[in-house]
Amino acid sequence: MSAPRSPGWIETVVLIVAVFGNGMVYLDQSALNVALPVIQRDLQADVSGLQWIIDIYILVAVVLLLVGGVLGDRYGRVRVFNLGLLIFVAASLGAGVSISLEMLIAMRALQGLGGALLLPGGYAIVNALVAPDRRGRVLGLWGSLSPLITLSGPLLGGWLTDHVTWRAIFFLNLPLGLVAYWVAARYVPESRDEQAGGPLDWPGVAALVVGLGGLLFALIEGPLHGLSDPLVLAALGLGLAGLAAFIVVERRSSNPMLPLGLFRERTFTGINLVTLLHYAGLSGVFFFLTLNLQQAQRFSAFQAGLAQIPSVVLLMLLSTPVGRLTDRIGAVPLMAAGILISVVGYVMFAGLGLADNYWTSFLPGQIVFGVGLGLMVVPLTAVAIGALESRLSGLASGVNTAITRVGQMVAVAVFGAVLFNAYQAGLQTHTAGLALPEAARAELLAQARNIGAARPPAGLSPELTAAVDQAIRLSFVDGFRQMMWIAAGLSLAAVAVLLVLVRQRPARPAAPETPAAGEGVP
Repeated sequence: MSAPRSPGWIETVVLIVAVFGNGMVYLDQSALNVALPVIQRDLQADVSGLQWIIDIYILVAVVLLLVGGVLGDRYGRVRVFNLGLLIFVAASLGAGVSISLEMLIAMRALQGLGGALLLPGGYAIVNALVAPDRRGRVLGLWGSLSPLITLSGPLLGGWLTDHVTWRAIFFLNLPLGLVAYWVAARYVPESRDEQAGGPLDWPGVAALVVGLGGLLFALIEGPLHGLSDPLVLAALGLGLAGLAAFIVVERRSSNPMLPLGLFRERTFTGINLVTLLHYAGLSGVFFFLTLNLQQAQRFSAFQAGLAQIPSVVLLMLLSTPVGRLTDRIGAVPLMAAGILISVVGYVMFAGLGLADNYWTSFLPGQIVFGVGLGLMVVPLTAVAIGALESRLSGLASGVNTAITRVGQMVAVAVFGAVLFNAYQAGLQTHTAGLALPEAARAELLAQARNIGAARPPAGLSPELTAAVDQAIRLSFVDGFRQMMWIAAGLSLAAVAVLLVLVRQRPARPAAPETPAAGEGVP
């Protein structure tokens, strides 16, 4: 294979590969959220099933993300990137034809493996093949395209879900992934780190899989089966043991996946704690707001996607000026302001019930939330990649990305438990005064696992059916309100950590030139 030597040509093909390959992953994630209520109905999933659809992908991707970057450096960045593309495309095809919830969850796990291989490769290819004096231009173009991809996800996913099928969301990845594969294999020169060596940290990987997997199982299944269930207790114990083993392995490893010594740097530790806390809260909005809009407010999938566009648009519009402002006044004031504004957004969402008018209910919260995101994402990324010395900026970015995903994964599990418990209690409260037959009441309470997808039992009068339906919707809103208050508390804790641990300016005070804005959205 011979590659054209023109810098402009190389930059073009690298950009195509990065945008199509990495963009495929972000499009898939943002589009999938609006399809979850329909997937729940079609595959007869309960709340834990929805949590597993999201969290199994994050679990696999988080654990293997840093390994994917190391494999690319060692065996060839294009080769590993293309392997990730093929795995992700094949898993997307499998997800699209899934005939059961279990099959879809398995395909999502396989997507996580593909994503862990291809996501680090996109950045590594740009870094290896684009000249330093032109790299900012390429990354800037990539950064401006990433929010557009994120923006199109909810709209496209909602339209496909309403007018075609939710399965089409996964089929979209086939042409995108195959185009990126063909361009990379034919036109992008291979590169690797000739000095890369040493054993890979597979014991660390195994310990982290066991630790996070066990903890995730206990968090998701505990509310449904009870925390005293032997299987839940065993998973919790296994998870805690796995995390403890991970720390021991990383301390003793000569080539650790996560060098724990990095956390001696105060700003690095602080910014990753801020990321963990704040992005955990954000996930409560991006995951469960979609369910609220469709199951409680009765929006269509497309309307639910459209309803969430204002916050993404504001993030996109604010990213560039906020990046410049970060250079002038430092990251901490902007981050603090952005997180506090997001807290106001949580409080506004917490005050909503069953709103008939989107323009006077959810839209104001979306605007406030978008401003908060716009002020926070770019400065946070600047501090994250600049908290360590320059030669470790890639590792710093990878760790922060992994922390972001862990926050999302744990939040989806914990908030799901909060929603389930609040929904179950609310259902009993809101139906207490209804003259329901005992059999119908038992059937309704048995559906609590399905949260907002529950339906009034058959055979009731039209008036009683309407009252039960209203109780189901109100019970979901009760749980959503509790999640918003918890998210607000997490973000306030993030501000406290920010002010105590994070320095005024990052070690490298330039605004980030990576596509941070697009990645910053869960």
